[in-house]
Amino acid sequence: MFVNQIIASVNPKHPEVKYRIVAEEKDEIAVSDLSCNRPRRPFTINIKYFEQKVKREEWVLLPPNIPDILFEDDSYFKQKLLAKKLKLLKKNAANDEVKDPLEMRDAAWSTIKPLVKDPEKLHRYLFGDPKGLLQELIELSQRSKKYVTSMLNRYFRDGGIKNALLPNYYYCGQNFSLPDSPILNEDGLHDLSSKPGPKTVNGTAYRHVTQKDVEDIEQFARSHLRNRKEVVLEDLYEDYIYRYGSVSIRPKGATIDEMIEELRVPLGNNHVISSRAFKRQINKIVSKLTWLRKRVGEKNYTRDHKARTGSAKHGLRGATSRYEIDSTILDVYVRYEFSNELMSIGRPVLYLVVDVVTSMIVGMHIAFHGPDWTGACHALLNACSDKVEFCKQFGVKISSEDWPCCHPPRELTADRGTENSDKNMEALLKGKIGIEVVNLNAYHMGVCKGTVEKSFDIIQKKAFSPLEHGKVIKINKFDEQHPSRNNVLTSDELTRAIIKCVLHANNHSTRINNRTFEMERDGVAFAPRDAWNYSLSNCVIAPAKLPREQLLFGLLPEAKVSVRSQGVYFKGLYYSSTDFERLPLLEHSKNFGRQSISIRYSESSTNHIWYKDEETKTVYQLELTERSEAYKNMVWEQIHHRMVILKSQLAVAEEQSRISSVILRSDLRTLERMAKTRTNQHQKSQAKGIVSDIKDNRKIEADRQHHQYRQDIEKGMQGAVKDIAQNDLVSSSSDMFGNPNAVEVTHG
Repeated sequence: MFVNQIIASVNPKHPEVKYRIVAEEKDEIAVSDLSCNRPRRPFTINIKYFEQKVKREEWVLLPPNIPDILFEDDSYFKQKLLAKKLKLLKKNAANDEVKDPLEMRDAAWSTIKPLVKDPEKLHRYLFGDPKGLLQELIELSQRSKKYVTSMLNRYFRDGGIKNALLPNYYYCGQNFSLPDSPILNEDGLHDLSSKPGPKTVNGTAYRHVTQKDVEDIEQFARSHLRNRKEVVLEDLYEDYIYRYGSVSIRPKGATIDEMIEELRVPLGNNHVISSRAFKRQINKIVSKLTWLRKRVGEKNYTRDHKARTGSAKHGLRGATSRYEIDSTILDVYVRYEFSNELMSIGRPVLYLVVDVVTSMIVGMHIAFHGPDWTGACHALLNACSDKVEFCKQFGVKISSEDWPCCHPPRELTADRGTENSDKNMEALLKGKIGIEVVNLNAYHMGVCKGTVEKSFDIIQKKAFSPLEHGKVIKINKFDEQHPSRNNVLTSDELTRAIIKCVLHANNHSTRINNRTFEMERDGVAFAPRDAWNYSLSNCVIAPAKLPREQLLFGLLPEAKVSVRSQGVYFKGLYYSSTDFERLPLLEHSKNFGRQSISIRYSESSTNHIWYKDEETKTVYQLELTERSEAYKNMVWEQIHHRMVILKSQLAVAEEQSRISSVILRSDLRTLERMAKTRTNQHQKSQAKGIVSDIKDNRKIEADRQHHQYRQDIEKGMQGAVKDIAQNDLVSSSSDMFGNPNAVEVTHG
């Protein structure tokens, strides 16, 4: 047993007991009676007697029940005092005296301190002869005997701590408990005599809340808040009243299946709790975080409201360990530069690639298509390429130290968008450009790649805050022109601005949360570029720099194609090249059946595809053959559109061919039937062998055809021969027939 534990009776056949243990010695324990309204002096109980009561299951030891308010700091009571004084001032009751509870406590403590702080006197007072101790306290404090004894008794009864001497009204209601269930009067109405608050003046009073109501509300909340996405408390109260504030009426003996519809009769106000009481109780049961989850949804809560103590670089070794890639639509309209009129080509898509460990922006790309895999490939290619030439294209002169990022990562993190399909990710891994792992986040969970999302915020703020023209206005101002009519930056100028913002973010922004012990020890500066250079200079194996052609091939999308004797068949088109034809693939498909190979292609053009021989590591560029020459210099969207139209046209042609085939068959059978009718009078042989004079008949028919052909020639040439009597000559062959390739020109 311990001091301040409660001894309580559990056997209803014996008198009720409720004692607090004040002190303990070898054979006795001192206790204070808690069942008295006014505290009394502690008395002793024999330990053996106590153990017998416990063994008979008449008494039991309970944990202390000291009010939590007694453990509050002094500042809490000072605040309560100030609040009470302010309340009196508002009521213009300045004459009312407000006593300081801390001063009252300290005065009582100074009175009993000589006894409770002296172990010998305390032991005499509780277990021995207390003669003279009380008189000594009275003389020292100059207080009355009643005051001294009451302070001592309260000190022991309320926990034996200094704050036990505080005025009782400061923790009134701390142990309040609701009644178990409503109590009915003789007239059938609920007893509202113990209902807190002012008396109801207008209308019928609601009954007060009981412990049974709290249990009903808990059960109601478990069943009605499980699948709700957004909760309106007033609607929830109406559902609660429908269930617990009304009764179902049906004929005696009738079942629910026999009822056409349920008849419910609502109860009066004196039988139900009020809306205000319901809301107060359900807010006690359901926490604010639960309401927030219901309002925004579980995924939005996890994304926007959940606390995160970890770091994105957890488990990573250093720079180039993991890149994050994402795209966003910039908040600016771009000018169409090939027109004298101020026209817009819309808002561009910005792709960023960011190193997770150092927050370094390693690659970027601005496009007016997508988001798609083509734009993502350009951004990754830029991330793994030299930046000096890239910046030079847009008029920004830098050195390699200003943007020293030209290394492929080991891991790549992206969202699960339409452009980041499993097929494209598989092709990226098979490209063998250094990327070994691709992490695809869940849908609508941008927080999983917070490094690149934060970089977007920095770029948008730095790039467009100073701009005045073409910037997207979040709040529409209908009295002003739309930003698309006020744009001044071209695509190249915008790219130049974004490059400058990226250089500023890499070289001059501060990062203090991702610093390591070694960086602090070696005095590394706070910019992302400093962390990047420090990480690469201290890595064991330096990241590789790959040739541009290898990067391009690895980033191109991959597809399975069929090798046929006519060429490589891909999406309805045929491809081949002189070097590829030297391989045995085409001849093998011609003689032993088609086979499948993997190729890389560009989504921007149909002119070429690329095949890599895994044995020789040779890359072959295949071009469109003459069979598919009509689809040259097109994008695949045009081809897909044309193929749909072509299938429709082929279906119409096949239908016409089928109709013509039926007509042809009918004509041939009619011709055969008429010929058979004409030969019915001819003599037929019964022999089964070949006709003996077939060769003679063949020769006669051939001579007849030669004679007919000779007559056609003589008749046709009569118009080509001039009259000899008029010209005395025969025209030459050139005059007779003319030049069949010459173009006749007539002059009017």
